[in-house]
Amino acid sequence: MVIDKSYTQSEFRGQIHCPAPVTPFSANGDLMLDAYEDMLRYHLDTSADTMLLAGDNGEGYVLSEDELAQVTETAARVIGARFPFYVHVSRISTDESIARARAAADAGANGICLTPHSYLGDGTRDEIVLRYEALAKAVALPVMVYNCPKHTGINITTDTLEAICNVAPVNVLKEGNGVIEHATEVIGAFGHRFPVLIGLARGLVPCLLLGSGGFVGTGPELFGAGARRVFDAHTMTPDERMEIHTRWGAVILAASFAGTSPAGIKSALNMLGLPAGVPRAPVRALGPEAETKLAADLVENGVLEGAIAKRA
Repeated sequence: MVIDKSYTQSEFRGQIHCPAPVTPFSANGDLMLDAYEDMLRYHLDTSADTMLLAGDNGEGYVLSEDELAQVTETAARVIGARFPFYVHVSRISTDESIARARAAADAGANGICLTPHSYLGDGTRDEIVLRYEALAKAVALPVMVYNCPKHTGINITTDTLEAICNVAPVNVLKEGNGVIEHATEVIGAFGHRFPVLIGLARGLVPCLLLGSGGFVGTGPELFGAGARRVFDAHTMTPDERMEIHTRWGAVILAASFAGTSPAGIKSALNMLGLPAGVPRAPVRALGPEAETKLAADLVENGVLEGAIAKRA
């Protein structure tokens, strides 16, 4: 049973699952919109409460502005009014990020996801806040703040997040800092205002028990409709919680670190019979040895079973 809670700055209720769909590409790098539509429908039919498009696993970093618009238009048509969805638009340049945000908004996005600037590996609080303020002035959509020190070299502290909230209509946080102490601090400070969505493999269950707003990113979608079972963590026995914490962590890590992301998650989804396609260059698809290892991990942890396991 999902914890029933409301937020002061967000229309979402309770704890939610935000899949970040992969973007299917053919072997020669072509965007496969029909396959993308199938992937979106898979998420709709299983566990989604919202979605984040063109994120890390969605390979937004290799999508042109026109392709981003096509992906967004497809999602707007498929998702309809079921729930609001977000489009990741981050580029090093704030102006380029805003241009992509405008393209996404025009194509039907309900919200925009933005990180601090990347590449520089550092930034003052004023520089970070001004980036979000510029976005808010340019595009009148809710904002999902994405904290991802791995990609930006910048960690959004609670003080900086508070300053961002003062200049932009933040209604979701994607928390990608790998330190659970940081996630705990953020949940405590902002968990009553909007969903704090956790993307930590080993932090997912502990953070749900601490009152996080749910989870986002790679791995849970491999369990299909069973992804929602994790929301029952607060009513499980200690042994049940440990089992799901351990098994889910193993699956998320296996899919995330098989090859260069998102090669692993795409391979795993293909093993399930879904049209995830292959990564676009510079990322390469998994080789036979890595695929065999990933398939064994997925079988061991209950993702691939029966005929599907034999096929994989």
